Amino acid sequence: MLATLRGLLGNVGLYLALQKGVGADRVRYRCLEEAQLRPGDRVLDVGCGPAYYFDRLPDVKYVGFDTSPAYIAHARKRYGDRGDFRCELLTEAHLDELRPVDVVLLFGLLHHLSDEQSANLLDLAARALGPGGRVISIDPCLHAGQGRISRWMSENDRGEYVRTPEGFQALARASFGEVSTEVLDKVSRVPASHYMMRMSAPLSRTPLTESS
Repeated sequence: MLATLRGLLGNVGLYLALQKGVGADRVRYRCLEEAQLRPGDRVLDVGCGPAYYFDRLPDVKYVGFDTSPAYIAHARKRYGDRGDFRCELLTEAHLDELRPVDVVLLFGLLHHLSDEQSANLLDLAARALGPGGRVISIDPCLHAGQGRISRWMSENDRGEYVRTPEGFQALARASFGEVSTEVLDKVSRVPASHYMMRMSAPLSRTPLTESS
């Protein structure tokens, strides 16, 4: 049954209904608050899906990446005149074109990636940032004291790499000098635990400027 449900989430309408039904939309809206976006900011959204939260963004310069043709088609149809939606993987080849970025959004993505894949993505995100830039991520997590229903939700998520807070932090601190975190377990409509990270101060590189 769970495998069938995961497969059905490729349907945009069902995905959006489920996001709102369980309150995952509220979790993402909380992350947007943390991002502190301002008009004119350059925003890179990796794993943007159908980008249903786009209307909550100020007037920013937005580029979204996702590998689902259906999700990207939905986002282009609804928001295409206001953002750049790409059905492809973010790679190093994109950095010269995109940077310097003010905010990188990684909503519900890291728990779908292995440690190696997550480390590579966070390195790309760090290198994309301009001065004062930050990365905001959110993922289901497993933590001590988690309620039974919440733990079941995390253990049965379609992502194969749901981690503990310590596991997520270890990945973040390999690329960023400043990492602040918060467990969100009272935001969604059903019992669920999500781990939000705000990452800044990329390690071992010279900050980018507009002319670099």
